[in-house]
Amino acid sequence: MGAVAVRAPFRVALGGGGTDLPSYYREHGGFVVSTAIDKYVHMTVSAQFQSRYVLKHLECEEVDEPSEVRHPILREALALHWRGGPIELASVGDAPPGTGLGSSGAYAVCSIKALSALSGRDLDPAELAEAACHLEIDVLGRSIGKQDQYAAAFGGVRAYTFNPDDSVEVRELELSERMRRAFRDEFLLLFTGRKRSASDILGAGQLDEALHRLKELASETCRALESEDLERMAGLMNEHWEAKRRRAPGTVTADMDALRDHALRAGAGGVISLGAGGGGFLLIYTPDPERTRRALADDGVPELAFGLDAAGCTTVG
Repeated sequence: MGAVAVRAPFRVALGGGGTDLPSYYREHGGFVVSTAIDKYVHMTVSAQFQSRYVLKHLECEEVDEPSEVRHPILREALALHWRGGPIELASVGDAPPGTGLGSSGAYAVCSIKALSALSGRDLDPAELAEAACHLEIDVLGRSIGKQDQYAAAFGGVRAYTFNPDDSVEVRELELSERMRRAFRDEFLLLFTGRKRSASDILGAGQLDEALHRLKELASETCRALESEDLERMAGLMNEHWEAKRRRAPGTVTADMDALRDHALRAGAGGVISLGAGGGGFLLIYTPDPERTRRALADDGVPELAFGLDAAGCTTVG
């Protein structure tokens, strides 16, 4: 096969984050609800006329053997999912890494999909998600959960149940057209300006009591979404904010609290921090988006406009 182009979506976590860590779900079972969004990791890979491995990501690398690759995900993806010779690979993201949108999981999913497709193999979403989880959690030893890889592989607005036996149940939520319009028009993604390592924050400490509550809130969030109850959804976002604060040190910073308070004063109904917290993006629900947007623009807070992704990780072109 010649060149292959693949993209994998980022995700917005809507509830239950932290319960997808093996240290939690293997004892208690985990439950997460999230949506894939139309912002992506894009990757193109070719094996034609290559004498060395040429990899273009945040850095540029040119090496003779996969074991020499510095980028950890690409190095292990090549070791596990590529049996051919030298390749050229280029990748770019629609949002910066380390900002709470599941970029690392999306990058792992995209890498495995691209190399598998170049080899003539087509992994289904569950196989792709598990392969990415194995790479990041088991091989690289990262203290992260499994929701990002599943959201990137499956796409859509879905609930994920992580069972103690490591099996995963995936359910697509039944959303009204009104709810889908609300995601597009009344939910804002605002960047705090800070990047952080999810593995560092999630590894800092977990309180089972807080995680139990986050799992309950995720179930309630599913019900609010499917019943078109935006007022309840806003309240649950605020409850998530406080539950995540109790979960681990560093999840909520003073700057994030100040930004959230400003958003609420400017008409927002609910605010939730994405990913492990400690910076990155905030998701804001507001019935008056223009008012909220203007107020936060005065703070110099950049917005990332987004829509929903339904396809998950796919080859393109």
